[in-house]
Amino acid sequence: MNLGVVTGMIALGGTGGVWVQSRLDRWIVNLTELDVPWLGHEQVQVLHLRSRHPWIFPFLAAAGAGVTAAVIPPGQGGWALIGLQWSLLLLAFIDMETQLLPDKLTLPLLWAGLLFNSVESWVPLDEAVWGAVAGYSLLAGVYWIFRAATGREGLGRGDFKLLAAVGAWLGLADVPVVLMGSALLGVVGSGVLGWWGRKGTLPRVVPFGPFISLAACGVLWFNLHGRGL
Repeated sequence: MNLGVVTGMIALGGTGGVWVQSRLDRWIVNLTELDVPWLGHEQVQVLHLRSRHPWIFPFLAAAGAGVTAAVIPPGQGGWALIGLQWSLLLLAFIDMETQLLPDKLTLPLLWAGLLFNSVESWVPLDEAVWGAVAGYSLLAGVYWIFRAATGREGLGRGDFKLLAAVGAWLGLADVPVVLMGSALLGVVGSGVLGWWGRKGTLPRVVPFGPFISLAACGVLWFNLHGRGL
């Protein structure tokens, strides 16, 4: 572990967190129920009115960047993988706080994964492309089946794009692994939240993005260990 690299990443991560916080606040102010139909009118009003802590994203982004730099060595594409893990952790925090996954973050992450694999070949580029397609299509299929059966929104569309971005980075073979891992984490997380609510019922909306991000980080670490990096 290079202390200078970790320190630099903490500073860079905190700066990125400040930028994300400012953009997120502006975006939330302009949200309407039509933009996020799965939340409903009441939850959108809560997002508009509640007082958000201005330090939370910079702090978490700095901490996430430091931890990421400590466990992923730079070089051999390591810098890009550090950026990937930092982005996944930040998106998890954003989804937990707001139940939103902004396109301005998920779509650049997707394109960055395709560009990375066109240069570094973490996975072959064709696998990266099909990984993005599979990631989006699998969750979109679940979404439309659930909507047809219940008439309700079961997933936010940002989840499709997040899993597509993960597929673009990790490749087609890892998409089902990430999806199964995130589903298991989601079941456990929902059960814990339901128990924590003291009513024995599940919360109305449980964001799925954090579970996708955590599962993807786990698969990334496993792959890094397998490659001896």
